[in-house]
Amino acid sequence: MNSHLLNGRYRILTVLNTEEVTQTYLVEDTNLPNSKFVLKQLRPPSKNPQTLKILRHLFISKARTLQQLGQEHNQIQKLIDYFEEKEEFYIVQEYIFGNPLTEEVLQGKPLREDQLITLLLEILEILVFVHVRGIIHRDIKPTNIIRRHSDKKLVLVDFGVVKEVIITKVGNSEYLPNEQSHGNPKYNSDIYALGIVAIATIMGLQANDISRLKNQKNQLTGEIIWRNKTTEVSRKLANILNKMVRFNYRKRYQYATEVLEDLKQLTHEYDQEKQNQKKLWLILSGIAGCITLGVGTWFFQSPKPVSNTQKLYQQGVNKYEAGKFQEAVEDFTKAIQSDSQNALAYNRRGDTFYRLGDYQKAQADSSQAILLNPQDANAYYDRGFSLYELGKYKEAIADYTQAIKLDAKNPFFYYGRGLTRIKLKDNKGAIGDFSKAIAVKPDYSEAYLQRGILRRRLKLRQAAIQDFDAVIGINPSDAKAYYQRGLTQVANQQKDAAIKDYTNAISINPKYIEAYLNRGDIYSDQGEQLEATEDYNKVLQINPKLTAAYIHRGLHRFSFGDYKGAIEDYNQALELNSKDAAAYNNRGNAYLEMGNKKAANEDYSQAIAINSNYGLAYYNRGIVRAKMGNKKGAIADFKKSAKLFQQKGEKDSYKDALKEIANLQNSVTVKTTRATSAKREKN
Repeated sequence: MNSHLLNGRYRILTVLNTEEVTQTYLVEDTNLPNSKFVLKQLRPPSKNPQTLKILRHLFISKARTLQQLGQEHNQIQKLIDYFEEKEEFYIVQEYIFGNPLTEEVLQGKPLREDQLITLLLEILEILVFVHVRGIIHRDIKPTNIIRRHSDKKLVLVDFGVVKEVIITKVGNSEYLPNEQSHGNPKYNSDIYALGIVAIATIMGLQANDISRLKNQKNQLTGEIIWRNKTTEVSRKLANILNKMVRFNYRKRYQYATEVLEDLKQLTHEYDQEKQNQKKLWLILSGIAGCITLGVGTWFFQSPKPVSNTQKLYQQGVNKYEAGKFQEAVEDFTKAIQSDSQNALAYNRRGDTFYRLGDYQKAQADSSQAILLNPQDANAYYDRGFSLYELGKYKEAIADYTQAIKLDAKNPFFYYGRGLTRIKLKDNKGAIGDFSKAIAVKPDYSEAYLQRGILRRRLKLRQAAIQDFDAVIGINPSDAKAYYQRGLTQVANQQKDAAIKDYTNAISINPKYIEAYLNRGDIYSDQGEQLEATEDYNKVLQINPKLTAAYIHRGLHRFSFGDYKGAIEDYNQALELNSKDAAAYNNRGNAYLEMGNKKAANEDYSQAIAINSNYGLAYYNRGIVRAKMGNKKGAIADFKKSAKLFQQKGEKDSYKDALKEIANLQNSVTVKTTRATSAKREKN
């Protein structure tokens, strides 16, 4: 039908569907004669190079995610291939030989209640798998559920996770909940869509009646009114369906596991009713002795619900995600008591302990999860973070490495190992890990950010800026990326560019203290007194007890000769933290400028008493001792400062100290030291 081969191999056989920005074709892979695949063409709304670059990263990331999902579950349509051609994106998916669910439902004839429950249970089992992996389908409807001919199983197809890269709203409006219509899909948006399918099915509607169903709403609550005298449905099932389609997603079922549990419980109750009816029939038939024994056995040996452990586990997950960590621990503990072999419960409880800061218990739980399931890569990953927090960096790296061996395509494992390698000063290895994380997940902004920070520290500034640019390209609202790029611009002496970056960070996060402080410092260095003062005052407005803010403002006041104001700020800093060596050192400088050598000497000595390796304080005390005629003491201080400066690689300060020693040893008058300024430090 089309002589052009897409990606050099796919021949279009027929058009399956045409939409505004997507086209769907049935294609043949010329490398596999007589093969059939579904090819979806996605047309970007813009050809802008920067937009395409961002979309390309996201497209590859989402396609990989969907590809892995299909490989892990045989009732999910497999993504075979993905590529870009002529600035348009394509995905190639498995062609499912079967019939869409529309041939079973929405035919104008209602399903029986037990048939509907069986249908929902199978679909929900697939949705649980999908949601646990952090994916929302976004387009649940009967045409996207196929009954496969080969095994009669239902297969979920046409996920919106890739299409959403190109178009902001994915899904059929007839099945779309309110929050998804506004571009904010939740896991339970899929539950809503499935609920609409279920209600239409039990009512015996046809496909073109769905829009009418959604218009039958309570004007005050927005809830769908669907039950009538002709609809044969039990009250309990109706309650479940109503909860699936609640207008407010917060009042809806939050997770597919919850719907699954309620439906299984309902099925269990139906089965019990059938058993009771059968027992009653036996009694009426005169087999009283047999039924007495049967009832006694059934009563005393009635098992606990099979799903009790799973229910406790899901309750724990819900509380965990709501930030109720202590309550979540209690539920996970009950789940473990109910089933001591539940590796997943140990794993999640360990994660919860981690959130509570109890890293020892977190490590212990992860270890138990590993013992029960040595193939659980996530358990090694979780234990790695616990070991990291406990300072056991080599052991943490071993765990991350094992997690990677089990799942080499998980970007988070590389990221965790990269963070740990930084602690061991393995900067090259850390950059390698962050790069691998990015290769697996091209929109992994945190990996770009951490690699950029590390590159900045290693003075690879241009590469660092490229990383921060990438973060901003992925998420233009990432304040940290602007802030870190600002720090890099300062190191490159691009102070105006740095001010712009700090300003962007502040506009995104109006309480970004570090951005205010650093912007204030640049304003101060450029002599813009008012702007600098405003930034420091803003920080103190946000946090009146931040010692660093008083020190920065004190340095600013010192720089334009307001020594009394500077001393007031240092006094405030010391009231908040009497062990702040920098505040003593800087206050000493202010006293020295005001001619109070005794007070300056006392402050420098106090700074040294707090931090015996404080090179600046030794240097400054050397200056004041020289002024006070204590030549021997001054030389001792300059020697100590020179040694400390040399150890820290502070070459200019080291040279200054050597110069002062030479001047004093050559009996140059103390007055020559007047040309040397005291050294200050910011927190």
